[in-house]
Amino acid sequence: MFASRRTHRGVTLLEAMATMTVVVFGILGVALAVLASAKQNRRNLIQAQAGLIAEQELERISAMKCVTPAPARPCANIEALDRQTRPVWWSSNGTPRDVLPGAGDPIRLKYDVAVDVDPPMEGEERGSPQLVRVVASQTLLNVVNVRVTVSWLDPDAGRRAVALQTRMSP
Repeated sequence: MFASRRTHRGVTLLEAMATMTVVVFGILGVALAVLASAKQNRRNLIQAQAGLIAEQELERISAMKCVTPAPARPCANIEALDRQTRPVWWSSNGTPRDVLPGAGDPIRLKYDVAVDVDPPMEGEERGSPQLVRVVASQTLLNVVNVRVTVSWLDPDAGRRAVALQTRMSP
């Protein structure tokens, strides 16, 4: 008999506030995902730049070729690079440079490049697989392992690094 006179004509204030809350949390979630993605992309870019610097350094060292003045000193010219470090700056034009960028060229990031050359000059390190080994029925002697480590300071994660290595012989 008594029909409800009240008809549902719109959204109540409570429903509107609940919808706004869901939308705000959704937008906040998307914004946080975009920020996290941008941060990870930046880390990947920095690591790729460090890898490029390490590759260029290994190419430079490989181009020097091993010079062996005496049988006891294989690759003496490469051995001279052992424990050398130098800074490299990634400039705003997208290239690595050995000199600090000038006042008009902002520094993107400073990398530290370190070279490590292993045996036989440092002791009994043999590496894995061993440096002195048989390949194609020939015993490889006087092989040196050259490792280039490029490191940088990440404000969020501390010091990070990329390392590449190769082996050389006369």
